[in-house]
Amino acid sequence: MTLLKIVLNALRQVLTWCASSRAQQFVEDHFRKEGYDEDSIDIARQTAALLAGALIAALMEQILQLIATPGASR
Repeated sequence: MTLLKIVLNALRQVLTWCASSRAQQFVEDHFRKEGYDEDSIDIARQTAALLAGALIAALMEQILQLIATPGASR
């Protein structure tokens, strides 16, 4: 189980980085297209990164709970 947690933690880090990066790029592209100023774009990018990180963390926590619960795979 410890090895599985290590692997899932590494997966969480990769997914968090990837999702945050994609969310930031998406927000930046759309905010620039709409003509927002740099400060607004920076705030939106930071918010998108935090939201993506929180979503991945919650998802991984649920996966860990499912794995750790006896009989969950039935």
